[in-house]
Amino acid sequence: MSCRNNIGYILIRLITSLFLLVSSNVNANVMNNLDKVNDKIEATIVDVGVLATRGVLEAKQRWQPTLIWLQEQIPNSEFRLHPYTLAEMETAVQQQRVDILVTNPGQAVRLGRQYPLSWLATLNSQLGDGTHVIGSALIVRADSHYQHLVDVSGGKIAAVASNAFGGYLTMLLAVQNQGINPTAFFSDVSFLGFPVDAIIYQLRDGYFDAAVVPVCQLESMLEEGLIVESAFRVLNNISPSDFTCAVSTRLYPNWSIAKTSAISATLAKKITRALFALPANHSASIAAHSTGWIPSISQLSVDQLYRDLDIHPLQRPWWQEAVVWIKKNQQWAWVVFLFVLLLSVYHLILEYRFSRSERALKATLNRLKEKNAMLEHAQRVAIVGELGSSLAHEINQPLTAILNYSQGGLLRIKKGVATTDIVPVLEKIQQQVKRADDIVQRLRTLINKRAVAKSSCDIETLISDTLELVEYDFHQKNITVNRVCLGNTVILNADIVGLQQALLNILNNAADACLMRKLPQSIDNEIKIKSQYTADKLTLTFTDNGVGLTATNAELQNAFFTTKKDGLGLGLAICRDVIDAHHGQFTLTPADPVGCCVTITLPLTHTV
Repeated sequence: MSCRNNIGYILIRLITSLFLLVSSNVNANVMNNLDKVNDKIEATIVDVGVLATRGVLEAKQRWQPTLIWLQEQIPNSEFRLHPYTLAEMETAVQQQRVDILVTNPGQAVRLGRQYPLSWLATLNSQLGDGTHVIGSALIVRADSHYQHLVDVSGGKIAAVASNAFGGYLTMLLAVQNQGINPTAFFSDVSFLGFPVDAIIYQLRDGYFDAAVVPVCQLESMLEEGLIVESAFRVLNNISPSDFTCAVSTRLYPNWSIAKTSAISATLAKKITRALFALPANHSASIAAHSTGWIPSISQLSVDQLYRDLDIHPLQRPWWQEAVVWIKKNQQWAWVVFLFVLLLSVYHLILEYRFSRSERALKATLNRLKEKNAMLEHAQRVAIVGELGSSLAHEINQPLTAILNYSQGGLLRIKKGVATTDIVPVLEKIQQQVKRADDIVQRLRTLINKRAVAKSSCDIETLISDTLELVEYDFHQKNITVNRVCLGNTVILNADIVGLQQALLNILNNAADACLMRKLPQSIDNEIKIKSQYTADKLTLTFTDNGVGLTATNAELQNAFFTTKKDGLGLGLAICRDVIDAHHGQFTLTPADPVGCCVTITLPLTHTV
C-alpha cells in the first residue's frame, strides 16, 4: 500500500512539473509575439516631407489624400505629413527627420547626389505627356510694354529662390540659351520665398516688372478665382500643343517620391505598389493634380541643366580639380611650377630693366627741359636785342619828361614860387619814374630765367603790354596794328611770360614779313589782331599782309628752321610749345589775298 502511494505521489509531481514547463513556454512565446507586434506597429509610423510651394495649407490639401490612401493600402501604418520649404527639406533629410520625401526634380537631383535616397515613383500629370511638366513662366502685367525676354533685362524681377528649380534655375538657363547675359538680365532680382502666390500679388500691385513662377501657377490661381486673367501675360510662351499651361522654358520631369535609409526595403516596396495602384479618378490623384504614379523616370535633363549652369552638386571647385590633377600628374605639375617660376624671375628682371630705363628716361627728360628753358631764355634775350632801339626810345621818353619837369621845378624855386605850386611838378616826375620802372620791369620779366608758373592772366591786358614793347619799332617801320575783341573777356590761368614771348615772336615775324613784301608798295603794312571769346574757348588771330608762307606749316614749327638770314629758327617752335603747354592749338595758314594768318586756340576750362 505504501509503495502504491509513493508511485502516485511521484506521478503527480511529474505531471505538475510538465504543466508548469509548458505554461512558461507558452507565456514566453506570447510575450515574444506581442513584442514583435509592437515593434512592427512602431516601425510603420512614416514621416513624409513634402515641398510646400504654395504654403502649408495648400500642401496638406494636395498631399494628405495620398497619405490616407497609403494608410488604407498598408495595414498598421501611419503616414505623417510635414510641409517644408526648400531649405527646410534639405535640413530634414540631412538630420534624418523624414522617411519619405516628395519634391520637384531639381531638389530631387541635388539631394539624391548628396544623400542615400532611393527613388520609388514619379508623379504622372494630367498635362502633356504626363511626365515632363516642370518649367518656368515669366509673367508681366498685361498693360506693360514688355514683349520679349530681352525687354525685361535689368528690370525688377521677383522669384522664389536662387536654387528654386521650377522657377529661377530653368529660366536662368533659358535666358542663357537665348544669348542674353544672365547677370545683366537678373541684375535686379529679388527672392521672396514661398508661397508663390505672394509673388504674383506683388507683381499685380506694381512692386516688380516681372515674376518668374512655376508652370501652371498662374492658371491654378485663375481657376481658384484669386486673380483676373486679363491682368497678366506670359512672355516667350513655348507651350506644346497638348499642354494647357503657358511656359517660357523647356519642360523637365515631374515631381518624384523617394525613401531614405530610415525605412526598410520591404516597406518601400509596399509603398510603391500602393502608389502604382492609385486610380486616376481617385480623390488622392485629383487632389495631387495627377493621374496617379508611374515608375521613376530618368533625371538626365535635370543633371544637364545643373552642368550647363555650372552648379552641379557633384561638381568640385576649380581648386579641388587642380589638386586632383596635380596628384595624378606630379611630373607635369613640377614642369608647370618651374615654368611659372622662370616666368616670375624673367618678369622681375624685366621690371628691374624697365625701372632702370624709366629712371634714365626721366633724367634725360629733365635735361631736355633744362636745355629747352635755356633755349627759351636765349631767344628772349635775342628778342630784347632786336627791340633795343624801341626800348631805348621808350625809356628815353620818361627820362626826357623827368628832365623837363625837374628843370621847371628848379626855375619855380629860384623865382620863389610857393611850395604848393611845386607839388604838381613833383607828382608828374613821380609818374614818369613809375612809367620808366614799368618798362624796366617788363624787360626784366622777359629776360630772367624762370620756372613755368601759371597765374591769373587777362589776355587783352597782356596784348596791350606786348604792343607797348614793339610800339616804337612798329612806328619806325610804318606798321599799323588794328585790334578787335568779340565776346565777353575771361580771366585765364596761364603762363604770362610764356604767352608774352609767343605774342612777341608772332608780332615780330608779322612785321618782318610786311617789310619783306616787294609788290605792291602802295599797300600799307598792317597787322590785324582779333580776339574771340566763346563758351569753351578763346581764339586769337594775327593776320598780316606780308610775303605769306614760304614753307609748310610743319617745317616752320620745327626747331632751328628759319627763312630769315639772321634767324635762329626758335621762335615758332617756342610758340608751339607754349601753346601746347596750355592744351591749346597753334596753326599757320595763308591769308587772303596776301600774307599769313596765325591762329591760337586756348580752352577756357582752366579759367580763374
